[in-house]
Amino acid sequence: MQFYVCNGQIPSDTQDEGYTAFIDYMESGAANDRLDGFELVARLHMPESGRVCIICKAVDAKALFRHFMFWRSVFGVDFEYCPALTCAEMVEMQKEHNAKLEEAN
Repeated sequence: MQFYVCNGQIPSDTQDEGYTAFIDYMESGAANDRLDGFELVARLHMPESGRVCIICKAVDAKALFRHFMFWRSVFGVDFEYCPALTCAEMVEMQKEHNAKLEEAN
């Protein structure tokens, strides 16, 4: 599965209502945190700015949308998704890149 860093902006006019629903979501077991093809790693909140950062793994964009769709459609949370690499994946990619650079010279 691919790592993603997902940043969300919660509109000021829905933040209290959204976090009230979030309390219910968490206290009822947070079922959408364990969907097929989706794994939540961390969810971090910055309530002073209305932002949330989610680090997760997903098999594809559809799995991301399944997880975030409710919050987008009911509370207007805007999400930005960015694929990310682990340290091991970054080292592997850079070694491959370096080898291609050496071949070109």
